[in-house]
Amino acid sequence: MSEQIWWYLARSSGIIAWLLLAASCLWGVLMVTRMLKPADRPAWMLDLHRWLGALSVVTTGIHLGALVADNYVHFGWAEILFPQASEWKTFPVTMGVIAFYFLVLVEASSLMMKKLPRPVWHGIHMTAYISFVLATAHGVYAGTDRKNLFFVVLGSGLTFIVVFATLARYLQGKAKAAQKPQRTATA
Repeated sequence: MSEQIWWYLARSSGIIAWLLLAASCLWGVLMVTRMLKPADRPAWMLDLHRWLGALSVVTTGIHLGALVADNYVHFGWAEILFPQASEWKTFPVTMGVIAFYFLVLVEASSLMMKKLPRPVWHGIHMTAYISFVLATAHGVYAGTDRKNLFFVVLGSGLTFIVVFATLARYLQGKAKAAQKPQRTATA
């Protein structure tokens, strides 16, 4: 077995975790906005959204474990679990640590969704976008594949799609909110 297996696993699992997080955010937007109407069926879309979110947590865990197992850059559990603890690219690694905490928070709140008041759950769930932004910045500034043309094109394209979809969701929400008072005024 190659000495670099942990490094390759760390890199690939980090990229896959980011892709899954992006897909989960995008799928959540598609589900809420009903952009795929009439082809969408909320039950299977919700299952897929949950599956993508859970897989992003699992692959992030693999990413962290592989970083600890790798011996090229020393990462102990403290460096990957505490902000500002890493001496290697301190700020980008910190962004990754915080993104991970938001991701775990979103996943935990989703598992407890029925036990939390809906506004509380929704507020926590919206931090998935913060996790996506921080994870993207982490990959750009700490990732070793940031100069790979394929990765740059894929990452830029997917980031644009998630941002565009999120903006569409925001605008749709504002339009619905603006229509609400008009409906009650005319009723």
